[in-house]
Amino acid sequence: MPDTPPPARAGRPKDATKRAAILAAARSLFLSQSYETVTMEAVAARAGVSKMTLYSHFADKETMFETVVRTLSDEMVRAVPGSDQGDAPLRVRLTSIGTSFLTVVLDASVRVLGQTLAASLQADQGLARRFYDAGPGRTHSALAAIIAGAMATGELMADSPEWAAADLISLWEGGIPGQLAFGLIEHVTADEMARRAQRGTDVFLRAYAPRGES
Repeated sequence: MPDTPPPARAGRPKDATKRAAILAAARSLFLSQSYETVTMEAVAARAGVSKMTLYSHFADKETMFETVVRTLSDEMVRAVPGSDQGDAPLRVRLTSIGTSFLTVVLDASVRVLGQTLAASLQADQGLARRFYDAGPGRTHSALAAIIAGAMATGELMADSPEWAAADLISLWEGGIPGQLAFGLIEHVTADEMARRAQRGTDVFLRAYAPRGES
């Protein structure tokens, strides 16, 4: 039987501490169970709050799930446009961004979330779109904006910043997510992520350098 929220009522401002506890509980449950089996009651119990308090923060499970995904996504997005090396050469900036990006996307909790939700996302296209827009989509858009800026200054030449961003992400990842998913490797060291970010950036810049440059 689907969760039904209690009637809304006016009250005191929402408690940020309780909201954080709810999100931590929801994240933990979504990482350990399939999306369908997670209930609002279970989240409230793990967070140590009443169901009424839970619904005062999140109207339904879908909204709560999207917020969990956006929280994870914020880590990725901060890594992309948040590089504080704005005056550094493009190669240095992209390598730094790539290293931060890989640190997040190869994190065990992020990978587990994708694996546990795979069946749910395939069966529910609306949920899949919300997941993509809240996570990978935001990261891709932020990187595309950086590439578009480099195109405007003549540092890069590309037919589409969106396609170029997809190419760069693929070069950074280099098939590692698949190897982790299949258990062919257990983890990726920080040094390996830095090397992959450097190499992927070098290949990308050679491919997208203005004519006559490399």
